[in-house]
Amino acid sequence: MAAVVVAILDRDNWDANTDIIVVVDVSRRRLTWIPRDLWSPFISDRINAAFAMGGGRLLLDGLARLGFAAQSAVCLRRGATEAALAGASVKVPIREPLDFWYPLTPTSRLEDGRQQISFRPPAETLTGARLHQWIGARSMVNGQGTDFHRMLRQIVFLRALIVQGFDFRLALKDPELVRITGEDPLPLLARVKASWRMRVQDWVDDAVIDGKMVLVPRKPKPWWRRQLRRLRDKVRGEQT
Repeated sequence: MAAVVVAILDRDNWDANTDIIVVVDVSRRRLTWIPRDLWSPFISDRINAAFAMGGGRLLLDGLARLGFAAQSAVCLRRGATEAALAGASVKVPIREPLDFWYPLTPTSRLEDGRQQISFRPPAETLTGARLHQWIGARSMVNGQGTDFHRMLRQIVFLRALIVQGFDFRLALKDPELVRITGEDPLPLLARVKASWRMRVQDWVDDAVIDGKMVLVPRKPKPWWRRQLRRLRDKVRGEQT
């Protein structure tokens, strides 16, 4: 198996949590977005705290214990991605009107002030602050926004970047903002195509652990329960 973890910190310092975690499985041609609130029994915390606690190696070990093994990791501070996208212009498709509450600045809290931002079909060309609003907005005005919606927009954004031929090496120009653990991941990452499968790990349930709202992997139901449900559905269908 050949896999790489790409992580982006939510602040421009190495003590910050990882806001975005993507496992790039080159052998399966698949990218998986890992929820930042996924609980890791290995570190006794959310998985997004792993890098701050023990660097790329602990992040790799924590993900492996959750079933996402990889040989290397590249972690970027927020400044690396901001610099790479500074002059970018990205056109993304939009299926339905989207309205969000967003902080007055990308790194401030909603509680300290907010603004409404909107995206309208059929597409928008994003530049400057709009890029980061698309990637990071979470709280919808109608109250339905979740982190999963945000990750799905990140998938749309990444596909658009790849199609447009964006040079991802721009995010690696400043070595002070990038840390690599394990083998050099760049040759593998260069093979990623827009046609590869991109998904969100959403097979999870809400939970409270140590007083924290977290996500835990959903346990599959026993096969006999699935069979019983199918049998009941079949009987009900025959009775109607």
